[in-house]
Amino acid sequence: MPDHPARAAVLPVLIADDAALDRYLGEFQRTAYAMQRTQAGISMADWLATGEDACERCWLHAQRLDVPLVRLPQVSADPATACLLRPEQARRLRVVPLRAAHGLLAVAMEDPSDSDALAAVEFLSGNRVLPLMATARGIREAIARSYDQVEDRETVRLLGLDPGASVDTSESEALRLSREQPVVRIVHGLIADAVARRASDIHLRPGERGTDVLFRIDDELVPVRSLLRALHAAVVSRIKVLGGMNLAEHRRPQDGRTSFTLDDGTRVDLRVSVLPAVFGESVVVRLLDTRESLWNLEQLGLDDTDRRRIDDVMSRSHGMFLATGPTGCGKSTTLYAMLMELRRQRINILTVEDPVEFHIAEIQQMQVNRAAGFTFASAMRNFLRHDPDVIMVGEIRDRETADIAVESALTGHLLLSTLHTNTAATTITRLLDLGVEAYLLRASLLAVISQRLVRLTCPHCREVETVDPHVRAALGVGADEVFHRGHGCSQCEGLGVYKRQAVYEFLVMSPRLRELVVPGAEADTIHRVAVEEGMRPITQAAVALARSGAISLAEAWRVRAD
Repeated sequence: MPDHPARAAVLPVLIADDAALDRYLGEFQRTAYAMQRTQAGISMADWLATGEDACERCWLHAQRLDVPLVRLPQVSADPATACLLRPEQARRLRVVPLRAAHGLLAVAMEDPSDSDALAAVEFLSGNRVLPLMATARGIREAIARSYDQVEDRETVRLLGLDPGASVDTSESEALRLSREQPVVRIVHGLIADAVARRASDIHLRPGERGTDVLFRIDDELVPVRSLLRALHAAVVSRIKVLGGMNLAEHRRPQDGRTSFTLDDGTRVDLRVSVLPAVFGESVVVRLLDTRESLWNLEQLGLDDTDRRRIDDVMSRSHGMFLATGPTGCGKSTTLYAMLMELRRQRINILTVEDPVEFHIAEIQQMQVNRAAGFTFASAMRNFLRHDPDVIMVGEIRDRETADIAVESALTGHLLLSTLHTNTAATTITRLLDLGVEAYLLRASLLAVISQRLVRLTCPHCREVETVDPHVRAALGVGADEVFHRGHGCSQCEGLGVYKRQAVYEFLVMSPRLRELVVPGAEADTIHRVAVEEGMRPITQAAVALARSGAISLAEAWRVRAD
């Protein structure tokens, strides 16, 4: 693609219909369009008025690269041209071939600067590729029209279903559909694709016209494809079979779990949740891939001081260590990393979890079973007779569990657990609110780590970040400090972020802090004293990461703990 610095301020051209695309291909072939074009460009304001998905980023990216903007679906893809790419290639590259003529191939792209995608399309087609800048939604809907629906209509035909209907299947019909090879292939392909793209969850959202499939990648939901409405029941039935759920039940929520082995031998644990919704059953499949989710202490991002502190905690013969934060912040990951370190010692480690997310050799792990009366509290009462050295409790949820946890920590056991609080200091007040006696908490609590997961800026598409002055002032950063964000590329699924890291505050109990653990204790006072004794608050830790360039300042603002 030509690069013309002198023309950086030229307005990008808009290709708004099929006739405009044909003219563009003809002009390019006749006059070397990249060097001399006759069509006037479109202003940003006019571009934003073309549709609700039109955004500033697209316009600026098209101007910077000097490529035309294209409005989809006003510009349609020629079916014969679309066939130059297989569906999975178009989904992976996020491109749609629109028209081929004169040895040229016009391709709508989410990121025309993606040289790998350009090279791949050029190699597969044998034509010179002319990239066009399209919106993310435009690409997604064009892929659905050109590939998803074509595949799905053929699948519907093979299954003998009505393509325009959503059928409430009987149990026997659901079982038949779940075993059909096309349905098995769809579900297997979704799971394999999700693992390859590092997704933590697969969402199936039924709607009036079809089912949207989304992957949660680095904590953001990324649309992947659409399914015809007629296939929804068949796909859900297959997932239910995998999860060991009742195929005949459509009115109540169901949970299931299973293990899934990919073609390369990778084993992934699945947790399945099915909820009845207006247009059919909504499904979320959580993927537990130990290659991505099970970390050791070196991967947690602890600095040298806090690494020594956590080593000191693990060297203790008794006491309580808590990991806190909101749902999905990596609390269990931190405790698993500690267990993997502790198992090197000649000790007996017991865990009770809900559910057991990862199996660790040489550790006895139990799973809560409420139907059988096996709860966190009942498990811990029995644990004390099982000669443990270290006990890990998945979560302290109520007074009974909290009381037994404190009792265990006081009777010669190192106890690890999680709690839902926003800061380390509020963990102490939360335990007091649950009814734990202050004098027992003073004697048992060793340390608290409160954490969040921040999304790391993609190194392949970093650009200078524009920061609101209000955010700068609130976070205490100077007006001249430069921060970076990712604008989105093929390496990061267009998100601008790639992978995550824990950011945390580490509160270690000291004589001065123990004096503050009294009935009616104030979290603000505990926090202030902890900071005076060396604890770095989460917000400051996040800002430090932003200053290093690892995350954007917007990400630090998102995870701040006030």
